[in-house]
Amino acid sequence: MDRTEFQNAVKDILNHLSDPAYLENHNLLNLFYSGEDAPITVRMHALRETIQKSINFLQPPDGTPSIATEWRCYKILTFRYFLLKEWHIIEEELGLSQRQVQRDLKKGLDALVSILWDHHTSQTKKSDQPETESIKEIETYDQELIKEELKNWEISYDLINLSQILEQALQLCKSLMNTEFHEQIVLKDVDTSLNVMVDQVLTKQGLYKIFSMIGESNGNLKAQVKTRKLNDFFYELAFIFITPNSRTSEHWSIAQLFFTIQGLRHHFTQNDDMTEISVILPVKKQISCLVIDDVESVRRLIERMLGSYGIQVFGADNYIIALNLIQLVKPDFILLDILMPKMDGWQMIKNLKSNPQTMEIPVIICSVLFEPELSQAVKAAAYIRKPINRLELIKTLQDLNLIKTVE
Repeated sequence: MDRTEFQNAVKDILNHLSDPAYLENHNLLNLFYSGEDAPITVRMHALRETIQKSINFLQPPDGTPSIATEWRCYKILTFRYFLLKEWHIIEEELGLSQRQVQRDLKKGLDALVSILWDHHTSQTKKSDQPETESIKEIETYDQELIKEELKNWEISYDLINLSQILEQALQLCKSLMNTEFHEQIVLKDVDTSLNVMVDQVLTKQGLYKIFSMIGESNGNLKAQVKTRKLNDFFYELAFIFITPNSRTSEHWSIAQLFFTIQGLRHHFTQNDDMTEISVILPVKKQISCLVIDDVESVRRLIERMLGSYGIQVFGADNYIIALNLIQLVKPDFILLDILMPKMDGWQMIKNLKSNPQTMEIPVIICSVLFEPELSQAVKAAAYIRKPINRLELIKTLQDLNLIKTVE
C-alpha cells in the first residue's frame, strides 16, 4: 500500500470508525492489529486506540488557553470522529466558519496521516526488509507526497514551550515504536522555561522524526538534547547521538521538510560514529510587519520568509483593511505592492506619508514594476522587485536595521 492509498484508507476508516460491519474486512484494520486472530471488537479497539493516541499528539502544550487556535485540529478531529458531532455543531461550538473548520480539518488530517504512516511503515519494516533500491524509491516517494501536502499548509507561528513539545514527541515515539528509549534521552540541558516561536504541529512532526531516527539504534541507544542561547532572539536546539544506521538520512530528509517550510535554519553533521543535529529557533517576536498585497499566496510566502526571524506578519488585500490593521497592530514596517485594484500602491504610500499617525512607518515597495527612482521620490524606505527573493528581502531589512540575525 503506497502513501496515497494509505491516506484515502485513513479518511475512509475515520468515517466508519463506529461501524463494525464495514470495518470487519477493512485492510487498515488488519494493518494496525499485530496480534493473533481476534474478534472484530478487539481489532477495532486496537485501531481506535492507535488513532486516538495519534490525534492526542496534536494537542498543544499544557497551559495553552482552551480558545487558542492551536487546539483546533485536535478538537475538530475528536468532535467529528469520536464524539460524532455534526459539522454545524462543531462550527457553533468553536465559533468558526464552515470554511475555516474545513481548512483546519484538512490540516489535522494531514498531520494524522503522517503520524499513522510512520507507525505503519515502522511496523512493516520489522517484518519485511525490501531491497535497498526499493527502500530508496519509497523514501523519495514519501518525501514528494509530504512536500505536496505542505504546499498549501497555513503556517501558524505561536509561542510554545519547547520542553513540552519535546516531551510529546518522545511520548509518541514510545507508544508507537514500543521502545523504552524515553529514559535514555538526556534532557537535563534543555531550558524548561524556554518558549519558541514556531508552528506547533510542524515542529512536533520534525522532532518526532528526529527521535524516530535515534530510536533506530541497535543497542547504542543514548542521546543528549540541549539548548544554547545564541542571542536575545535565537536559541539552538541540538541533538547529539551515536549514528544508528543507514536510515538516518531517510528520517532527516523528512524532518527537515517540516523545519524548512517554517524557515527554520538547521544543520546536520556526522563525524565517525556520532551524529549532531541542530535547529535554530526564534524565541520571541522581534517586530511586526504588514504586507499589503491583493494576492494571498504572496502574503503567505512573505510570512514564511520572515517567520523564522520571529517577525509577526499581518496581511491586507486593500487600503481600508490596511488602515484598520495599522491602527490595531502598529506594524514596525510595511511591504507594499503597487499593482492593486481600486487604489494602487503609489496612492497608498502617498496617503500613508501624509498621515501623521503613519508617516514614520518604513514602507518597502515590492513590485514587478522596475521603478526604484519613483519609490525614492514617494519616500519609500526601499524597493524590492518581484518575484521576491528571500535573501534580498532579509538583506534589505538588515540594512534598514529592522531585524537581527544569528551572530
